[in-house]
Amino acid sequence: MGLIWIAAAAGWGVAEATLFFFVPDVLLTYIVMRFGLRAGLRLAVVAAAAASIAGIGMWLWASRDPDAARHVMLMVPAIGPDLLERARGEIASNWPLHLFTGAMTGVPYKLYTVEAGAAHINPLLFALVSFPARLTRFALTVLAAELGREILIKIRRFKWRYWGWAAAWILVYAFYFAERFLASLSFASFHGGMETFR
Repeated sequence: MGLIWIAAAAGWGVAEATLFFFVPDVLLTYIVMRFGLRAGLRLAVVAAAAASIAGIGMWLWASRDPDAARHVMLMVPAIGPDLLERARGEIASNWPLHLFTGAMTGVPYKLYTVEAGAAHINPLLFALVSFPARLTRFALTVLAAELGREILIKIRRFKWRYWGWAAAWILVYAFYFAERFLASLSFASFHGGMETFR
């Protein structure tokens, strides 16, 4: 595994923590399929560190101009006002816990960085919590990919690993974008209904 893979993991970590909407887990699980578990875990550390550093940049931006930062976040595919409101509420209430749980429940890390900056949470503390939170999510995905890899080896279908990897991510994102579409409709309907009572 060469430097190009390390650079790719770091770059993807930065990109997804800022404006990109595909998670680094896509690359990390590919690394597992190609190079194995240890390589995947090493690059998970790289991606988590890079994302945490990028998060400081997002924090700085939102601390100076939160409205602009939120506006740009709403331009990212699959991010709607409902996710932004959820991130805002979770940052205001036990944010270290939500950095871990949000990563497992579909709230992009970038939204937490923006709301943390807007709330002027200590940036160093935020970065220190961000690293293990991101690493935990990445490591769990890497371990899941390794489990799939081992299953393919046992059933003597190892040549299918890249097809399986691609199919898994297509299904994940098909489900996620469908869920986000339905959530945006529900959010718009709810708030539209609330307006009629004002």
